Amino acid sequence: MFIALAIFASVVGLFATGAAIFTAWAFQASRGQGRANDSGERAAPNAPPSGWLLRWTVADYATILLFGFGFVFLLVDLIGVIRDRELYPLYHYGYLLCGFIFTLMGMLFAFARLAIVIWLAGRIAGAGHQAGEPDQAEQAE
Repeated sequence: MFIALAIFASVVGLFATGAAIFTAWAFQASRGQGRANDSGERAAPNAPPSGWLLRWTVADYATILLFGFGFVFLLVDLIGVIRDRELYPLYHYGYLLCGFIFTLMGMLFAFARLAIVIWLAGRIAGAGHQAGEPDQAEQAE
């Protein structure tokens, strides 16, 4: 059973590592060659990455997958420790606490990513709304 769990955890870890490398590679490739926008023009290679941050990438799926599996495994381990307290040494509680802290930090980073995406989407939508309005409508020439 432990070998099966170790193999499963290795596969999930390799997927997450591959997703991070693929996302970094795809981002670099899109910045290096420029991407065609809606009007057919190619974007400048050094354009800001706000458009890229609005995309849902494989790394986002990997983050949610790691958070979900990690949280479930920590809960199962916590239930085991609560049931048989005498079988576990005292330092195991520290391991559990560190695991929950790391999982919480991963969840906070995922929410920070969500907040950035919502902020950028609002900023882009707000910029499109103000494009037809004059800058200083109150001032006479």
